[in-house]
Amino acid sequence: MKVVHISTSDLAGGAAIACKRIVDAQSSNSIDASLLVQKKISSDPRVYSTTRNLFSKLHYNLRLLFDEGYIRLLTNQSRGRFSNPAFGIDISNNPLIKASDIINLHWVNGGFLSLNALKKIGNLGKPIVWTLHDMWAFTGGCHYSLDCRKFESYCSNCPSLKFSGNKDHSYSVFKDKRFFSDVNLTIVTCSKWLKQEAEKSTLLTKKKVINIPNPIDTDLYKPQDVTQSRKKLGLIEDKIFILFGSMNLVDERKGFKYLIESLIRLASDSPDTKKIIEILVFGKANGRIFSDVPYQIHYFGNLKSEAEIISCYNSADIFLAPSLQDNLPNTVLESLSCGTPVIAYNVGGLPDMVDHLKNGYLARVSSVEDLTNGIKWYLNNRSDSGSLRFTARDKVIKFFSKEIAAVKYRELYENLIKY
Repeated sequence: MKVVHISTSDLAGGAAIACKRIVDAQSSNSIDASLLVQKKISSDPRVYSTTRNLFSKLHYNLRLLFDEGYIRLLTNQSRGRFSNPAFGIDISNNPLIKASDIINLHWVNGGFLSLNALKKIGNLGKPIVWTLHDMWAFTGGCHYSLDCRKFESYCSNCPSLKFSGNKDHSYSVFKDKRFFSDVNLTIVTCSKWLKQEAEKSTLLTKKKVINIPNPIDTDLYKPQDVTQSRKKLGLIEDKIFILFGSMNLVDERKGFKYLIESLIRLASDSPDTKKIIEILVFGKANGRIFSDVPYQIHYFGNLKSEAEIISCYNSADIFLAPSLQDNLPNTVLESLSCGTPVIAYNVGGLPDMVDHLKNGYLARVSSVEDLTNGIKWYLNNRSDSGSLRFTARDKVIKFFSKEIAAVKYRELYENLIKY
């Protein structure tokens, strides 16, 4: 059984990293899996790029330019929050596609696969699995709809568009996606929440939707000596460290402003915490966004090395994830796998990972007060931190290991080939 996974990249972005981990899990469990990408970053020989020569690189850069320009023309959003499926390349004749028994799609935007390119893949008649890392497959263009529920009927009058109306760009994209109903397509969602959303959508309502959580390498992301981890990062050992991290800290959906407001409230309610708490942050950000935080901040920027990221998780006492809408964020999974409890909003796929008052705290969505209560809960239960860390790690081992994901995908693939 040959499976080809298709993703815009193998490591650039959360969805790409999640995809690569799925491929790794399958490969280490006797599934013949390869990965076809537009932008290859890793040196993994199982990853193949469509950008191989000068012409393909030029074409790739032009697609990116036009894709980003068109999104900015249409919306006030950036790529990653809204995607336009107009630009892409035809990969239906790629040798990996031709030789495959199963085609497994992932995040394919950013000028990689247009709707026309997806239609050509669908016309091959092969079983297609689409692992959704967000909502884009069943919306008119947005990756997360927030409060908008139009995907349950028909996208139009899109709040993300500069020029919206009854037959706006989201309406056209939604209309063009109706060919999904004719494709031999099975949907996999990484969280129970996204499964429920996909099943409510007009575009995927007749498709089989199953939930297979993303895996993580628990032999890599694991508890390490806290003292040594903090020394590696140049941190003082006897402090309480609160960690926050994201690919893009200025993405409003990630809720960084709620984190800041929560820390301000905590400092006001408990002034003594200023002496013992420090904040760790990694990800893309403008330094000015930290100006209102009443605690000392250690900003690490974009960490390239997994060893540094793992040291961050192991240095932290807790990880904060105040996302307003999210699927199954890698950061939360990584934190728990390293034994670091998580305080998050009770939204999206977060309840799949965080068990309230056991390995973390689930706060009411958008409530600064309850997010602050989560931090206070941890501070009041620090004497039981060993138990919290054990429970955090145990959750990942029981539900998010590579072996569990590989077995579930194998069962799915075998059933699709059988029928």
